Amino acid sequence: MASIEKHGPSYRVVWRYQGRKQRTTWSIEELALDAKAIVEGYRGNRTAEQVYIDMGVIDPDIGPTVPTFEEYAQKWLPAKTGITPGTRAGYKAQLENRIFPAFGKRRMDQITATDIGTLLNHLHDPDEDDEPGLKNTTVTRYFALINQIFEAAVRDKFIIDNPAEGVRYKRDQVEHDDTGEPTQIRLAPAEYKILLRAFDPEDRPLVELLAATGARWSEATALSVAHVRPATEPGAKDRIRIWRAWKRDGKGGWYLGTTKGRRRRDVPVRASLMTTLKSRLADRPDDAFLITAPGGGPVHYSNFLQRRWNPALARAMRCAEHPLADRGGPREEPGRRRCRDYGGTNDRGKPCGAITAAGMTRCHDHMGPAPDAVSTCDCLGVLRRRPTPHDLRHTHAAWLFSDRRMTPLAISRRLGHAQLSTTSEIYGDLMPEAEEAAVDALDDLLNDDQG
Repeated sequence: MASIEKHGPSYRVVWRYQGRKQRTTWSIEELALDAKAIVEGYRGNRTAEQVYIDMGVIDPDIGPTVPTFEEYAQKWLPAKTGITPGTRAGYKAQLENRIFPAFGKRRMDQITATDIGTLLNHLHDPDEDDEPGLKNTTVTRYFALINQIFEAAVRDKFIIDNPAEGVRYKRDQVEHDDTGEPTQIRLAPAEYKILLRAFDPEDRPLVELLAATGARWSEATALSVAHVRPATEPGAKDRIRIWRAWKRDGKGGWYLGTTKGRRRRDVPVRASLMTTLKSRLADRPDDAFLITAPGGGPVHYSNFLQRRWNPALARAMRCAEHPLADRGGPREEPGRRRCRDYGGTNDRGKPCGAITAAGMTRCHDHMGPAPDAVSTCDCLGVLRRRPTPHDLRHTHAAWLFSDRRMTPLAISRRLGHAQLSTTSEIYGDLMPEAEEAAVDALDDLLNDDQG
């Protein structure tokens, strides 16, 4: 009743209606097949204009058009389900900042695997201002977003295939010139104890909580009093219930949602951690935050990092027996003068220009060692590396992998990874014991057979 003819790069659906030849033209074969099915469904009683309308083409004179990447992405993003507001806002920023400028104005059927690969390589490379390129994990997120959009366009039959599938790109791939050195800092128990002692007593519970549970920052600071589950039976372990985490709301704020990967877990913990937390449990409502800021609200990462973590880290990296040189001191000239600062700014990054005390070369903020100055001696009891709060999660994982009783699957569940492969990708260098154990098992088996 209707037939499809190949006409250059296009496909034509041809049929007769009331003795007159009808014809529609389509950019891809799948659309032509759909139009042919419509015609045959009406037993040929349909004009070309009616078929165009049935296919969703508003202007039959223009014919079917494939949207640009930007046009389609702007419709796809509001319709995307199963993501948080923060993720949606992140997608929007990725599209507007990097992807749309690259090929947003081009039709989706004209974008090739080469175009996508060029963008990914550009994201890896430093920019014109010598700013460093994006990390592999960040570029992976861009690739995943582009791939999602093209997959959706294939399902919506705007394009035949997904050009992103032709890009040789692996998740969090390692570059050919990458030495493979881990960027994580995994503290040895002795190093961790040095760091912990450097914190003020009121800050230690949060540090201990991160190191003892392997929780993410967003999870640890979202805990409430009710999430601490003391053991109720002899021999049982106390547990921390990690069921929620802070999420971005896409408007510059935060809200409490489920954990990353929606992996709720009850984590057994050492009795010493429960002893540390007891003071935060007594006479407090169940919905109160377990760890709070000095004012009583939730702990914000940037505030904790600048006001608590970095000063403690500096103390841990300084030797008491070898004091660091002061930046200022007394001067012979009497009277009050301007601070002889280091580069024109104070410790908070503001112009100094402060009046010094009589007979001193610097103001109060610029006395003593520089904020980032650390000891260079070889004395014991001094931390030599600069971990971040998230490195306590890596430290926790390293401690678990060092114990042969812990299996990778058990560690993966404790860390809240959605898949065991995620644990393997992040901590694969910590698993040589598993391969050695496999060799031992084969030796034992074969030796038994020979005996």
